[in-house]
Amino acid sequence: MGAEAQAAMLKWLLVGLVVFLIYRLAMKRPRYDRLFSPDHLMEISRGLDRAKQAALAGVGLGPPADPFAAGNAFITSADIAVAYTVANAGEEDGHEHHVSLSHRGGAFAGAAAGFLAAAILRLLGVEGKPCVLALSNSGVYHLIFKIPAAEEARFASKPVPALDEEAARALVGTAMDERGPLLARLGKLDVKVPKGGS
Repeated sequence: MGAEAQAAMLKWLLVGLVVFLIYRLAMKRPRYDRLFSPDHLMEISRGLDRAKQAALAGVGLGPPADPFAAGNAFITSADIAVAYTVANAGEEDGHEHHVSLSHRGGAFAGAAAGFLAAAILRLLGVEGKPCVLALSNSGVYHLIFKIPAAEEARFASKPVPALDEEAARALVGTAMDERGPLLARLGKLDVKVPKGGS
């Protein structure tokens, strides 16, 4: 085999390697068409109701060892992990609610996180309350809002609505419109992850 033939073969091998690497990278990224669909919001509405009730039942007990088994967390068909926790904010201050959003394959786009956060605020009926959306150094988005003590009983007894297709389509448009202000105030969190001990 001549030098020209070897150079041509090497060139095609390199092109093939680049195409393969681009394909692998594209397959690891979240599938946003599913994430922004009405079906996905219908799925989130069902999971969020269970997670909210489990989180409220566990107030004062500390975080569960396995939030998925406890019902505080679930993974959607778009590989989004949603975890709901509630912590005391003080005797008279009510509770701080915390919804974490992460993609099972790693980081995901802020526009997607803003969309999901806006939809979750609407589903929980707290879209008018002050809230924070922040990105941690580990790539997890955190939606945090407080329910005052005087409103806790009403909030706890109000179920998350199970969306039908029409309501889910309407929520897609609303969440798209409302994600901008959340993302404009996107904060940063420095979360210390405990290192495995001996």
